Amino acid sequence: MLEKIKKAKKLVREGKVKIDLISRARIYFRVEGKSEVHSVILDRERNKWSCDCAYFTLKEKECSHILASKIFLKSKLRK
Repeated sequence: MLEKIKKAKKLVREGKVKIDLISRARIYFRVEGKSEVHSVILDRERNKWSCDCAYFTLKEKECSHILASKIFLKSKLRK
């Protein structure tokens, strides 16, 4: 888990996390990974996160892209 947190913080620090769209029900993020861009979605009504990366798809566990999106969102809410 510590490695995922480090990777997530690096993604945010390097500007690789962007918000694509905010709707009433969801927030859509775009996260630039090593080899591809991943879509992360926060379902605000159910407070559920999802990502289209292989790790999340196979294990259904929080990936570094979701962690990066959470860190990014938290930093935006503080401003």
